[in-house]
Order: sequence, then C-alpha cells, then structure tokens
Amino acid sequence: MLRARLLFLFVLAVSAPAFAQNASKKPLDAATYDIWKSVRNLTLSNNGKWAMYTLALQDGDATVEIKATDGSKSYTIERASPAVFSEDSRFVVATIVPKSEDVKKAKRAKTKPEDMPKNGLTILNLETGQRTDMERIASFGIAPHDCGWIVYKPEPPKAAPKSEAKPEERKPEEKKPGVKPDHKAGDLYVLRNLASGKEEKLESVAATIWSKDGTVLAYSVSTANGAGDGVVVEDVKRGTRRPVVTAIGKYSKLTICDTTKDLAFATDKDDYQAKKPAISIYVYRSVDGKLTKVDTSTLTAGFVPSENGRLQFSEKGTRLIFGVAPKPVEEKKDDTPDDEKVSVDVWNWQDPQMMPQQLLQAASERNRTYDAIYDTSTGTVVQIENPHLRTVTIGAKGDGDTALGSSNEPYMKESSWGDGRFDYYTVDLLNGKATPILKAFAGSVSLSPAGRYAYGYDLVAKDFLCIDLHTGKRVSLSKGIPEPVYDEENDVPALADAYGAAGWTANDAGVLIYDRYDVWLVDPTGTAKPVNLTRGIGRATSTDLRLERLDREEESVDLSKPVLFGAFNERSKQAGFYKLSKGELTKLFMVDKGFGPGPALTPIPAIVKARDAEEYAYQQMDVKVYADAWLADADLKNPRKISDANPQQKDYNWCTAELVSWTGNDGQPLQGILYKPENFDSSKKYPMITYYYEKLSDSLHQYYSPAPSASTINISMYCSNGYIVFVPDIPYKVGYPGESAMSAIMPGVQSILARGYIDPKRLGLQGQSWGGYQTGYLVTQTNMFAAACAGAPVSDMISAYGGIRWGSGVSREGQYEHGQSRIGGSLWADPLKYIENSPIFYVDKIHTPLLIMSNDKDGAVPWYQGIEYFSALRRLSKPAWLVSYNDEDHNIVQRKNRKDWSIRMQQFFDHYLKGAPMPVWMAEGIPATMKGKTYGFDLVPGTEKK
Repeated sequence: MLRARLLFLFVLAVSAPAFAQNASKKPLDAATYDIWKSVRNLTLSNNGKWAMYTLALQDGDATVEIKATDGSKSYTIERASPAVFSEDSRFVVATIVPKSEDVKKAKRAKTKPEDMPKNGLTILNLETGQRTDMERIASFGIAPHDCGWIVYKPEPPKAAPKSEAKPEERKPEEKKPGVKPDHKAGDLYVLRNLASGKEEKLESVAATIWSKDGTVLAYSVSTANGAGDGVVVEDVKRGTRRPVVTAIGKYSKLTICDTTKDLAFATDKDDYQAKKPAISIYVYRSVDGKLTKVDTSTLTAGFVPSENGRLQFSEKGTRLIFGVAPKPVEEKKDDTPDDEKVSVDVWNWQDPQMMPQQLLQAASERNRTYDAIYDTSTGTVVQIENPHLRTVTIGAKGDGDTALGSSNEPYMKESSWGDGRFDYYTVDLLNGKATPILKAFAGSVSLSPAGRYAYGYDLVAKDFLCIDLHTGKRVSLSKGIPEPVYDEENDVPALADAYGAAGWTANDAGVLIYDRYDVWLVDPTGTAKPVNLTRGIGRATSTDLRLERLDREEESVDLSKPVLFGAFNERSKQAGFYKLSKGELTKLFMVDKGFGPGPALTPIPAIVKARDAEEYAYQQMDVKVYADAWLADADLKNPRKISDANPQQKDYNWCTAELVSWTGNDGQPLQGILYKPENFDSSKKYPMITYYYEKLSDSLHQYYSPAPSASTINISMYCSNGYIVFVPDIPYKVGYPGESAMSAIMPGVQSILARGYIDPKRLGLQGQSWGGYQTGYLVTQTNMFAAACAGAPVSDMISAYGGIRWGSGVSREGQYEHGQSRIGGSLWADPLKYIENSPIFYVDKIHTPLLIMSNDKDGAVPWYQGIEYFSALRRLSKPAWLVSYNDEDHNIVQRKNRKDWSIRMQQFFDHYLKGAPMPVWMAEGIPATMKGKTYGFDLVPGTEKK
C-alpha cells in the first residue's frame, strides 16, 4: 500500500518517455498540483486604499494578502477565512482556521469534537499594523455597514474531568419545574469595539442579528432554567440596552428593519407548555418600545405562523412578511415493529411530479411555508401565498402597492418532459385575491424594481413583454428593436432564449434590453422609440457589450453617471471594457486577455470597484499567465499587478494557444483552439488529443492550472508533457448530434494534420458527459484515432431516454426532445434517430481502444450507460476499460479520486500515443480481492507499443 502511495505522487513524471524538453524547464507532474495557488475573493475597501485577496493552495492552508493600492504597505494573514474590511476601511476582521495538517491528524486520530483544533479570530488595524489575535473563537458577526463594532462567540471552555472539579466552581443552573429537558442554555458572546478594544460580555445568547448599519444588535437569550429567556436590543452607537421581552420560551427568526430599527421575532412563549407549541410573531417598535403580537386570526383557515418560514421587514418597514403553514397534525403512534414495516414507493401516472423528484423534495415540501404580510401601521394580516399560488413577489422591496404571483401547478406533469409553462397573477395586498394576467406563459416574468410593471421574455413570440400593473396595458419591449433579442445561434430543439435584460433605470422609467451585441434603452409605456445605448458599436465590431453592475446594492441603473460595460469580441476573442458617459461610448481597452477568477464559459469580463473611490480591481490572464490580481484607477488607467500567485511556473514547460479556423463538412466556417508545448519544435512529430464539448473557442485566453482532474484532460499538464491538444467548436443540427460532431471535428483534425507536425498514427479523443457521448459516437464512425477516453458517456439513447436524472429526480425525456441531446422528438415519434445516434448499436465497428469512466452515484448520466458500453465491447473482445469511482457523482469530487483518475487517464494515453509500457491495471487488471490494496500503477516491461 505504501509503495502504491509513493507511485501515486510521481508516476505521471515517469510513466512514459517524454519528448525532449527545454533543458532549463521541467515537465509538469503530479507533484506540482500541491504547489499551484489560486487568487480568490478579490475585494477593495470602501475608500479604495486597500485591496485584499486570498491566496489558496489546492489542498492546504490559504493566506490572505492585504495591500495598499498606492503600494506603500502590505500585510499577510495566514489561514484567514473569511476576512472582511470594516465599513470605515480601517480594520480587517478574519476567522483564523486551524492548520489543515493539524485537522487531518486529529481526524485520523478520531479526536473528540471538543478536542479538535479550533478557529481563532484576528483584528488587524490597517493604519498601525497592530494585530489582535484571539484563540478558540467559534464565530464572529459584523454588520454589512458596521459602525465599528463586532460580536464574537468564544468556544466554551473545556469541561474539567470530574475528579479535578473544584468545590468552589459554580454549579450549572438547575432547570425549574415546567422547563423542557431539551431547553438549552445559550452561549457567551462578546461585543467588541474595533478601535478601542472595549468589550462587553453577553451571557446565554442563542442568536444575534445586526442592523444593516451596525448601530443596533438584537439577540435572543436562553437560560437553562428559563428564567432569563427573552430578547434584548442593544444600541451600540448610543450605548443603551433594552430588554424587549422576558419569558420562558424559544426566540428565533430575529429580524431588524434597517430604516426604522423595529424588531420582529418568532417565539413559542405563549404556548410553551404544549407538546408542540404554537408559534407567535411579535413586532417591537424602536420609537416607543411598544411590543405587539401579530394577530393571525385572518389567515386562511387551518394556517398558522411557521418556524420554518422567513421573517423579513420591507425596506421602509411598512410591512412584515412572515411564513405560514398548515397547522401540524399530531401523527398517530405506529406500533408496527420495524421488521414488519413496509418501505415502498408508489408511482402514479397522474402524479404532478415523478416519484424520484418527490422524494428529493420531500423534506422541503414538509417544511414549505407560504408568505403572509402584516401591515405595521394598521395591524392587518393578509395571506398572499397558498398551495395553489406558491410564489408572490411584492414590488419596491416589499413596500409596493402591487404584487406578482406565479404558479406552474397546472403544468407540472408536462414539465417532466421539458414543456414548462406558468400562470401569472396580480395579487391584491389588501385581501390576497389573485387576478390572472398571463395563462400558460412559456417564459419567466418578473417585477420591475418599483413594482409598476411585470415584464419577461415570451419564448413563443420571441418578444419581451411588459404589462402595466396599474392600467393593464401591454407593450412589446422588443418590437422597436431592429435586431433579434433571442439567441441567434440556438441549435437545440427548444424555443430560443433571450439574451436578457441589464436592469431598469430609476423609478421604472426605462428597461435595458440586450441583443446579441448591444444594449437598448426601452420605454415600458411604448411611447418613445428604443435607444441603442451602445450606438451599434457592438454589432459593427462583433463585440458583446454587457453592463457591469459595480454596486450590487443598487437596484436601478443611473445613466446620468458613467456606466461601465464589459466587452468580448467574438472573432478575435479579445476582451476589455467600454464606458458610456453623457451619451458617448468610449473604448477603454481591448486586449488579448481573459478576465475573471477562473475557468468560465461566459467570457464577459468581471471587475469590482471601491464604493467611495475610483479604484478598480480585476483578475487578468491568458493561457501562459495566471489570473493574478490587478488594480486600476479611473477609466481603468494605470493598471498594475499586485499578486504573484505562481512564480514557480517559470521553471516548467508550459503551453501556448492559437485560434484556428477551418470549414466543416457542411460548409460552415468554424473556430477552435490549438494548444502546443511551450518548447514546440515544428520539425518533430507530436501526438495530439482532441478534446471538445460544444463551443469552447471563447476560452482562448483561459489559464489552466495544473490540477487533478474531475473528469477531463488538464491541457497545461498534457502540453507540458509533449502533447498537442486540439479543441474544436461544434455546431449542431437537430436530430443529428453524433453526425454534427463528426462534421465539425473530423475536418478540423484533418486541417491540423495538414500542418505536418502531428503524427497521424498517434491521435486521441477525450470528452466528458456530452463530450463523452461524442467520443463514444466518433469511435463507431472512424478508425482514425489510436485511443479514446469517454467520461460519463451515454451509449444507448433508448435506455437513457426513459431514465431519471437522479440529482434532480427529473425524467431524462426532456433532455432528448428539447435539450442538449438534440434529438427533437420522442422515442416513439423518431425511433430511428435514437438508434442512429446511439453508439451501442455500432460497437462491432469499433477498433479504437476505449477508456470509460462511469461513477456509481452519477446523478446526470446513468451509471449503467457506461456498463452497457463496456459489456458490449468486452463481449466483442474490443480493448476497453471501465473505471468507476465509488460514491462519486457525474464529475469526481474527492481529491484523492481526482488524482487517481488523472494518473490512469494519462497512463492510458501515454501507452497508445507515446508507446509507453502498459500499467498493471491495464495489462492485468485489479481483481476485487485486491481492491484497496494496490492501484496497479506499476508499468509492465515488454508492453511498450511500437
């Protein structure tokens, strides 16, 4: 076993004779996984004077780095998670987690929870550099806009052994008669001023909540004997403390209105002695200290307040929204012995949802609640949601006079196969009456921020619809937009989605609609013509322009101020930013870079801004340069890099990337990416692996850190070890997904072969999930490839069609009729297409060795799809291997298994594409009797492939 573990660490480096490497640079191997770092959680202080980010190992301890944006100072906090700036930008407060190695050792030693390594807390003064460290701190709380205070919870002291107990130690509080056995005492919390260090102990606290501005802290108290139970409000700005209520009971769901500082909570104090006490809702007025119990007698018959529901004030405090549910019915005692109880699921054809979906949602359905509103001025209560109208949204952050309700109840059954529709209603907030405004609507509808309009995209009409909820007037928002507002390249057998909306201007005056490239300002009344805010520059240059929401708290877009747009050019793959100011659109920059923290299919840049200063932060990368943190001033000038996550990269052979073009078999121009080793030599012949999914050329500038794979090849790792990797785009024709892949991939591979530096006898294929299906299909149609690897492939569309996606409990039918599998019809309507596109029917034609990964807990592609394929290949004596990780889902989660798969996949390709010896697991297999005792990574002499 020890030998196997040692092999695990370096087998990638020795599994095959590597191509000649640059003498000064090493090829990447498995050991490099653990030294590569990533930059995460990039943020700026409100005043823009400080930037902070986390520098994290893939498996190990993280470090928070804090740097002055003028370059004058920097600080490092080891193992900080999470870390936050204070509102005044003077402090950083962070939890300090234990060393990961210490936690691992303790777990292996089966240490008791109370003896496990504990978190700590640190407070860093950014002005002086003084740092206050505290050990054994369970958690801390800070308001979104604090006023200089935090509250933290120390770990309870370890209980002394009974023999060491001192006589003078205080005895635990004894419970009074009538106090329930499960009535638990709260914990010690500490209120601390960041600047002065002044602290105040809060005893027996069960829960805390800050007001948004951090001036008010509310907390519930729970004492062992019940005598001190209640709720307390502390005004830290004024230095006052006021008990709201004192009575035995449980107090939960504390919520504060950020405008009025009123408090609400749920409690069982009025019915505490009952077996299942009823929940009451109370509202405390800060202005006069009045405590009012919400009268819920007007709720729908049989409904009562629920502890599981939300409790939330509207922004101005005019309403309190709380959850209600049917009154619990006491279940009859079942005396049936466990060995006689039957466990059975009954599937009924009339069920609105399939049984697996019901089972997955059973717990949430049992705890489901429905919203009711309490008018804080009149004291009236109206229930606005019910089992037939489960979702109601109130405009103007809960203060509006209109509400929008939606229900898919009549269409739940048909949604199982992808035909989802909704009914939409206006809801009268005075009596809860719902009036239909849209029936059987295919698309989603939302409320405008101020609540005057309901708007959404009609999938059938390919149109944005807007309804004035005051007058009932309906307007087409996209009628005056001359370009399509729907996906122009939609290639699935479903109604095309919209490009989306960027948001609304203040007071619902206008809505911003996207076409493929540009942004349009549309009048929701239909009076004024749409205005192209981006002046058509996006379409003229094939550049996608998308609004950057720099202030996440702002609901509306203020066009009177400069607005930033992220930009991505579809042809060149450049990305950058444009600015709209006073009606003029200006390009700030476009570069051959990618922006963002990591792999993403959406190439539009991401950026953050300091709230009170013209200071910006972003992560910038290309295939050769990691996505380090960068800062920039107004108009994104004076860019400067502030992190250096992976300086060790200079010691390793890396990869390059170039955009390539060719023509598909159907005459369509296509793009893809060709990755080469950094030390590429055009006079050599290289093995090439083709990897694909759908369209990935937009990721031209994506950086790939060497890391153990969840399913696919790691491009940097393979290029570093002498492979060329080709990533082609694939457009699809409905009904012919397999043929579409062939039509795009094969001429693409041929175009690369024509360059002369690829060995045509050493070609490989690799794909996962949808890519795994395409791999499984391609090897039935061509013998061009020397080896292929398919992760989680569908091999039999007929057996898969009627299966279940176990992760969601939904039938797979919709995926084939309307989704990614792109058949476009049911099994009985188009049976031949299911046969033609299923690799299982053509297994006898395969001559390509195939490695399959199918995991036994895959919730997306049924495990048996891989088994079907492997069983057929095995029967026909076709070289095939099936790797199945126990208790793993569609993509591998556990790092140890990711490492294992990465080794096996590369050993497989190294044998067939580089001629390396076979490992034991390929040559001889691993019998079940040896499971867990050997990995079979050892190479077998004499099995080299010529």
